[in-house]
Parts: sequence; structure tokens; C-alpha cells
Amino acid sequence: MRERHNWSQVRGERGVSLITVMMVLFIMTLMGISILATTGFERQIASSVSSSEASMAAAESCVSTGANVLQQSLQAHVVPASLLANAVPPGPVPVANLAVLSGEIINDGGNPDFPTGAGSAPNLAMTIGNYQVFGDIDRLYLKCEGNCDGSSGDVQLDIFYQITCVAQNLATGITSQVGALYACRNTGSFCQPRPY
Repeated sequence: MRERHNWSQVRGERGVSLITVMMVLFIMTLMGISILATTGFERQIASSVSSSEASMAAAESCVSTGANVLQQSLQAHVVPASLLANAVPPGPVPVANLAVLSGEIINDGGNPDFPTGAGSAPNLAMTIGNYQVFGDIDRLYLKCEGNCDGSSGDVQLDIFYQITCVAQNLATGITSQVGALYACRNTGSFCQPRPY
């Protein structure tokens, strides 16, 4: 016996499964594109944060170098030749700015210089990774500790310095600036960061 189909019902539903499958594929394609776009955006954010952190680390490294320059210079009562850019290996202090830096370490500031920009005269210049880093050291004030009249030996002074450093990545344009206040003993026995 032959099966009989009710062809009138089947003719009205032709292609419904094809349309359903096409709609599901279209929705899944849209979901895939949005997931790829979100992932790409997250990668850009992560790359930007990583570059910003590297820039900040380079600027903070310059601040630490500035504190080291201060401490060594106070101990020797002059900026040591080993810290100059023409030393072997090269140091962080540009030779052309040695007199200005020496004056800022010993004399009371009043020097309105800055690390970057038009007319800048950085006290420190170095390359850290992909970053050009420039620093400025300014003497702010001093405070007498203990023997202030010099009657019983050497006068001990805490000298406060502002160290400002700027790290620039010329390829990406990322720039970070870090500043710190340091208190250094006039003998060079210590140079420590202080809160503002």
C-alpha cells in the first residue's frame, strides 16, 4: 500500500527551515563580529595601559637617579666626573648643564628652568628603553638640624630639593611626568623622599 501525503500542507511550509537556519547563522555572525571588536578594543586598552606604565616607570627611574646625583654631589661637594655624559660609561648629567646643576645643588634655587619644552635646560638626560627622559633638580630650602651655630663642629643641614622628570616616547607620543620632594643631609649621608 502506498503512503499518501497531504501535499497541500507541505507546499505552504516550504523553505521555513532554510530561513530559520539563515537567521540563526546571521545572529551568530553578528555575535562573532561583536566579540572580535570587543577583544580588539580590550587589546588596545591593555597596550595603552602597558605603555603608560612603562612611561611612568622611566620617569620614576629618573627621579631615583636624580636623588643619587644629589647624594654623590653633596658627599664630594662637587658633581662627580663619573656622572657626566662624557664619562665612560656615560652618566646622566649633560656636560653643557654642569655649571647650572652645580649652582642648583649648592645655592638657593631661584632658577625657573624645566626639563622639557622650548628653552629647557635639563639637569639630567638619559635614554631608558624607548623613552627619552629629562630631569630637573631645584633646591627649595634648607633646615638646620641640631648644631646650628657651628660652635661644636660641623653644622648639619637638611636641604630640600624638588626633582621633576619627564619621560617621552617620540614614536608613540606618550609622555609621563613625575615629581618628588627629597630631603638630603648637607654631608651627603642620606637623601630621602619626603611627602609634599
